[in-house]
Amino acid sequence: MEPIELALTAFQNGRIIDALSFIGVIIAIWLALRVANMTGENPDSNIATKIVSTAFGLTIVAGTWQSFTFATTTWTNFARRLTDMGSENWGDPVGAQALIDYVGTTENVGMPTPLGITFCVIVAIMIISLIWVPRK
Repeated sequence: MEPIELALTAFQNGRIIDALSFIGVIIAIWLALRVANMTGENPDSNIATKIVSTAFGLTIVAGTWQSFTFATTTWTNFARRLTDMGSENWGDPVGAQALIDYVGTTENVGMPTPLGITFCVIVAIMIISLIWVPRK
């Protein structure tokens, strides 16, 4: 297999893994929100229950952050491979350069995109508010 084909295959496999991970993230977030809602609605929830439910929810958010970071890394690694091999060596040099420009960096990233960060923050606020904000 040619290096170009290997790079493309690695990118495609990474995208499949990212998609499956996203499905798991959505299910985990649903579970965390359900636990938070049940904890907040239950008048018998004590402080220990609320702390454990909060820790569970924030762990899900941390896993989501990590999953989104891995997805971002899939793109930056592929952009780096395109750059290292030379975008002119690909079947579509203009498209290859456009992808490199779209990704914007070939350096390793340590966090998700701004949209992913916003999503994680919103989910964390939802979980915490469902548990700790008093119900009417």
